[in-house]
Amino acid sequence: MKKIFTKVVVPSMLAVSTLGIGAVVATMPASAAATAKAPVTLSGTIAKAQAAKSTFWFKVGTKSYRVIYSSTTKFTKGTATSLVKGTAVKVTGKYVGKSTSVLKATSISA
Repeated sequence: MKKIFTKVVVPSMLAVSTLGIGAVVATMPASAAATAKAPVTLSGTIAKAQAAKSTFWFKVGTKSYRVIYSSTTKFTKGTATSLVKGTAVKVTGKYVGKSTSVLKATSISA
């Protein structure tokens, strides 16, 4: 058994790792890349707003999110001036980088 392992398995493992196949498989999680930038829609209440920085924070249950909006953000209801503390909002956007609490808004309804 030991001889078979050293004669067959070890050379096969070396051949696979030399070709880089093992590294490619290890760096490609099943569907993480496909879902990382998928749009999300969240509804909550604004806790803090900074109009000068085109940013506001809102809560969904106990979790807080920071939203960044710009001139390309579509307002389906309300305007940027509607984004004040206590306002109910619905935000559609994508997470920024690896964050799960910072959204770049594509659409806001306030």
